[in-house]
Amino acid sequence: MTPPDDRNRSLRGLHLASGLLIALFVVLHIGNHLAMFAGQAAHIAVMEALRPVYRNPLAETLLMLALAFQLSTGLAMIWRTRGERRQGLARWQAISGVVLALFVLNHVGAVWGGRLLLGLDTNYHFAAAGMHAGYAGFFVPYYFLGVTALFVHAACALAWRVRGRAVPLAVGALGVALAAGFTGVMATDTAIPPRYLESFP
Repeated sequence: MTPPDDRNRSLRGLHLASGLLIALFVVLHIGNHLAMFAGQAAHIAVMEALRPVYRNPLAETLLMLALAFQLSTGLAMIWRTRGERRQGLARWQAISGVVLALFVLNHVGAVWGGRLLLGLDTNYHFAAAGMHAGYAGFFVPYYFLGVTALFVHAACALAWRVRGRAVPLAVGALGVALAAGFTGVMATDTAIPPRYLESFP
């Protein structure tokens, strides 16, 4: 299966290239979050070990530029074809792309705000605080939809390039499972330092 010829042909390759760079960080980031199943201490220890890799000035600048390019090209492709009727894979790719774009904008903005404006270490405590500050009604669907959209979008990209449905379906199912697991762990682990909870009104 190959993507249809359309006005997005010139952007699609560039969008994929920036996505591959971001995927390197996502693998580390998701791996870090998997450590939460062993407890907060394990999650924070893994994060501290990985931060020299992606928080050095060069790597962080490249990541931010890649994210900005990924969002702008992705939304541009959706806008260019706004009058076309999307079906099947193209429809899910567009929907998951929009959800993912909103999630990334909010998530990255919150992390930078926490670091620069609030002076907080944006670790597990930062990620989980909203769940225990009276905002679980927002953060449970927020994390669930964000993680699910990431894996659904990746599954759609794979589906254009591999034969059969096994790999894309497996990727999508993994995303749903991880999203459910993340929200469950964050909702039940309550040892959050007060300074993180106080950042919420």
